[in-house]
Amino acid sequence: MPKPKQPMRPPTAFERLADPEGRRRAADPNLTANGAVRAGRAAQFMPFAALTGYYELVRKQEITAEPKCELTEEKALELSKKLEGLKRGDLVRDTYGYRSRTSILDEVLPAFKLLKLRDIAIDFDNIQDVELRGRA
Repeated sequence: MPKPKQPMRPPTAFERLADPEGRRRAADPNLTANGAVRAGRAAQFMPFAALTGYYELVRKQEITAEPKCELTEEKALELSKKLEGLKRGDLVRDTYGYRSRTSILDEVLPAFKLLKLRDIAIDFDNIQDVELRGRA
């Protein structure tokens, strides 16, 4: 019955002098060229997290839920008239949530309560203001 293979120990100074090319060490995949155990060498490249959970806590605090700003009746009527006057291809600047965006209008879908721009669809309930910047 063959003996189980034991990990090789690092070479002594005499063994390094006797085998300067490290032929014996090169045959063992668990050792590096200078004879150090690979597992010990790999440990220096392991990720180090000194502040465990810190980044997760920061991400949670970045996201703040702010209450939705309701429009008054007058503002809602004004916004409705502005939306009715828009046509496909118009350059519009809309304010929704707490953001503003200038883009080309694809279509207004009153049945679905959506304002479709080239790169985003915005729900009517989120729109605060629409400004026409140019006609197509």
